[in-house]
Amino acid sequence: MLQDTTVIFEYLERRFPTPSAHPPGPRQRLAAYLVDLFASENLKVAWHYRWNYPEPNRHFVLREFGRSFKPRGTDELLDHYGGVVARQMDGHRSRIGITPEMFPMMEQIYFNLLDVLEAHFTDHPYLFGGLPSTADFSLMGPLFAHLGRDPWPLHLMQQRAPRVFRWVEHMNTPEIQSPEFWDVPVAYLPDDEVPQTVVQLLQTFCADYAPIYSASAALYDQWLAIHPDAEKGTTLSQTDEDQPSLGQITVPLREHQMTMGAPGHSLWLLQRTLDWLAQLSPEDRAACQTFAKDCGAETLLATPILRPLTRVGNRLAVA
Repeated sequence: MLQDTTVIFEYLERRFPTPSAHPPGPRQRLAAYLVDLFASENLKVAWHYRWNYPEPNRHFVLREFGRSFKPRGTDELLDHYGGVVARQMDGHRSRIGITPEMFPMMEQIYFNLLDVLEAHFTDHPYLFGGLPSTADFSLMGPLFAHLGRDPWPLHLMQQRAPRVFRWVEHMNTPEIQSPEFWDVPVAYLPDDEVPQTVVQLLQTFCADYAPIYSASAALYDQWLAIHPDAEKGTTLSQTDEDQPSLGQITVPLREHQMTMGAPGHSLWLLQRTLDWLAQLSPEDRAACQTFAKDCGAETLLATPILRPLTRVGNRLAVA
């Protein structure tokens, strides 16, 4: 069994390599990895809009979770099983770190995201041209499953960013080319071009979330110091957690300080990007370094991970 969307994606990419979801150019590929890193791990607005707006969302969310257990169950059964999931998710509040005074900032972050993407999808069907990439797929995680289905954030998306809603809608169709972009080649943009809107998106992501990675890496260093003789394959958590917290960290997020669980899984995803950068040619690596500087990702990509991470039995472990 494969668990974790990144692992599943890479498995399917190997089985079905055409068309590739990895852009060929180094700048586009780095941009895709960075969007994947931030969108799949740190778009906390998705959790916020689902669980902090119970009045408009709760009925739909509970029934949908209930259906995953009992697809043809009664309303009572759906509410029961949905409530089980809701209570479990509510138990993660201390890890997420969103407190009531941060709610207006979460709205600001969501609206900033919608505005940048709305501008982008005016001219492009996907993030890097006419083919969806791993960046598009990672954005679909929060933008469809939470923000594009739960009643309240969906309402906000449709009102503020209808082109983003259209992108979400089209990403769920089997056809790659959408009618409104009939004249756009089904290919990535030529010459390794990264649209300025994607650069803007990454600049915001790096400013908002890069501190999480350096703080998490520091806690991982502490874990390694406590376990200097850990054998290869030793899991970071002795419980059944597949994405364990390394401990509590406090990091800046715009005008607030956010205390949250340090996500070890995020370091594993960052390591994937660092490993890819290390095997590039000097010319391609230099292009990526310049691009990283433009995006504000220099410090992030200099984060030291003292001992490589791997996954053993769907659990995070040291390599």
